[in-house]
Amino acid sequence: MNLLEELARHLEFCGFGTVADENTDGDIHWARMPDSPDDCICVFSTDSGVGGPDSTARFQIMNRAKSTRTAYEVSYAIAQELDEYEGFLNGDGRDVSIEVLNAATGLGPDTKKREVYVTNIAVKYCN
Repeated sequence: MNLLEELARHLEFCGFGTVADENTDGDIHWARMPDSPDDCICVFSTDSGVGGPDSTARFQIMNRAKSTRTAYEVSYAIAQELDEYEGFLNGDGRDVSIEVLNAATGLGPDTKKREVYVTNIAVKYCN
């Protein structure tokens, strides 16, 4: 399991929704944001990934919703959940430290008038 999927599964474990895969229609995705459902979350890598135990990977967690309030609240809740997180991720159980770089930043509506928010994080392996 790659770190993108582990982060998505960790968000599922924290109660933010269900990870979509080949067997499940979910509202948490990784690597690509599908056109539906309207309210969903996606984890993107914003760099080349973790190259070793001393390196840091940067990710963006994008979420969208039909209402501005819902989109903001989900983004803010994700940032609160991950802020200064140290521990094991759901999935392969990597021990990580997470730093929120910026939280709940509104990007405005997409082409279907769904509000989009992002939170940027840095993830570092602890061992």
